[in-house]
Amino acid sequence: MSQIQHPLISIIIPTYNRPQQLALCLQALARQHYPHFEVIVVDDGSQTRLFECVDNFRDQLDITLLTQDNAGPAAARNTGAAQAKGQFIAFTDDDCQPDANWLKNLAACFKENPDAAIGGKTINQLPKNSYSTASQLLID
Repeated sequence: MSQIQHPLISIIIPTYNRPQQLALCLQALARQHYPHFEVIVVDDGSQTRLFECVDNFRDQLDITLLTQDNAGPAAARNTGAAQAKGQFIAFTDDDCQPDANWLKNLAACFKENPDAAIGGKTINQLPKNSYSTASQLLID
């Protein structure tokens, strides 16, 4: 599988004080059915250092940990994007668990629409939580 068929995709994950959620996100990314991607985790000034969490995935993922003073998720995404090496950039949050075909499906869309911004569906994993359900209704 050549890099031309599978362009490098950079995944940017902003995070702040949520190592457990980040670990679940990284586990999901380690199961991707796509061969050519990097993961850039941007610690947005967490009190809990995330080195150990990220280090646990170094044998499964091409992963980089960046740190910055707390400036919010948008600034963290920009910090990660500035360091990205990929032809395409994908954003996800630390509390998301992307489907194993996420990057494969994104790559297929990018192939057909290389100059487009592409979004995906978010599925509420906490349907009994009224806040999560309300948020999901707004997103939908």
